[in-house]
Amino acid sequence: MAFSFFKKPLADSPTWQLVPAQPPCIHTVTIVFETAAPQTIRYNTTVQRLSYPRDSSLVFFSITRTDILINGSLAGDYLAGDLAAQCGSVIYPLQVKLENGGRIAAVPNYAGILQRWTEKKVQLERYFTGEMAETYIQHTDATLRDPEAFRQSLSRDLFLGIYFPLLFANYKTQREVTYPVIPFAPPLSFDIQQNRTPFGSVPDVIVQKGVLSADTPSLYREGQLDIKCTLTPTRHYIQQLEGKWAVREADQHHQISIGIVCMEEHAAMGK
Repeated sequence: MAFSFFKKPLADSPTWQLVPAQPPCIHTVTIVFETAAPQTIRYNTTVQRLSYPRDSSLVFFSITRTDILINGSLAGDYLAGDLAAQCGSVIYPLQVKLENGGRIAAVPNYAGILQRWTEKKVQLERYFTGEMAETYIQHTDATLRDPEAFRQSLSRDLFLGIYFPLLFANYKTQREVTYPVIPFAPPLSFDIQQNRTPFGSVPDVIVQKGVLSADTPSLYREGQLDIKCTLTPTRHYIQQLEGKWAVREADQHHQISIGIVCMEEHAAMGK
């Protein structure tokens, strides 16, 4: 039987909150980028809370991920996508320690990731040739070898950048949130109106609607977000999430969406 724990909130939460139980939760993740060449990315990922005897914060997690599909095909069918996927795959399994609001504060298994990358880099340099491939590999190498640059790069992953902040969302009705919705760009801040069912409710539903913050760089003219997230009633992971963003950047109009479904809870609901 899976047990969840009541825990004093992270610092920016005005009330108590639940922490996920230790048994893992497997999710299907679908990310869609609506551009001139629309792209759909899909993969499965497993999230599990870890326990460290010397640290009672209960905010350590392990994340694993399957190979990604791009527009229904393995990334290997797309040369550029294959290189990016192989570079990205070395960070999994990934362990993270979270700070206030679900942001990533540290990567406990950083040394292991760096060792995997050192071995993988040799293989990639043999397989991928050309100036663009060399530049990408060297950029990845520089990022992974700098602990702070690596930590910041994780905050630009849409799944990691939305999953944990919502898992540990507070109960404030108006606040600012930051999500990494534009690929290869810093996360964007939004002023949101948040509605959440009372603490302890089943289901536990979080709804966020908002617009770009006033201090957003002038490059971004306007933007909106619409997110609905439901936590699992038994283990307090994310059961289902639907998020949509529309952002105008100069002459470009970005439309991004993400869907996350906990496979076990979804199957149980269908019985």
